[in-house]
Amino acid sequence: MMSKMSKMTCSLCKQTGHSKRSCTFKKVKPLPYKNDDINTCNYWKNTEAFKSIKEKQTQRKYYKNMNASEEVLQLVELDSKPFGSECEKIISEMYCLDPRTSTQNDHTFKGRKIEQKTARYWAGQDNCMWQHLEPDHDYEYVLFVLLDFHGFKVWSIKKDLLMGELRERHIVTFQGNQGWWTKKSDILPYLTPINSFADLDSFVQDIPE
Repeated sequence: MMSKMSKMTCSLCKQTGHSKRSCTFKKVKPLPYKNDDINTCNYWKNTEAFKSIKEKQTQRKYYKNMNASEEVLQLVELDSKPFGSECEKIISEMYCLDPRTSTQNDHTFKGRKIEQKTARYWAGQDNCMWQHLEPDHDYEYVLFVLLDFHGFKVWSIKKDLLMGELRERHIVTFQGNQGWWTKKSDILPYLTPINSFADLDSFVQDIPE
């Protein structure tokens, strides 16, 4: 009686005795015609390499798929450094913040020194990472800002809590020579939401002298 393997026909090479998975046959790719202009996107858009990029979820695709506003998409497209600096300017204007006192903070509010960290969602996830937190810099609390689909989400926290208890709990972790960082899903329970000027004013007033 013949075994199952001997009856099997490979779908690649059409030979019997093995499966597609164990087949050593390699499909030869057809060469382009001699005079084809293979540098045009009409040609390379059909390559496997490009198709894999096209199908990959990116940050911009994620925001677009979530029907993000045009204004938000403009910020999503910025590189990391201009993204951070432009968002600082927007937040400063929104909340009537005063200028920084040095390069070790970003704003002041009622004499309080504020550090701002702004992030975008990871591609396909309701999460982000706030980076480059410096424990030795001169600020009193942090504004954590997330670019949402139709605006900003803003939270605040005291530096003492951030760089004290939360480092001990490994919620804020070492980023190497770039300072410290924290994940939104980990730190969110310790943050105070800021949705208005009154919220920020109240948060600052609650910090004892």
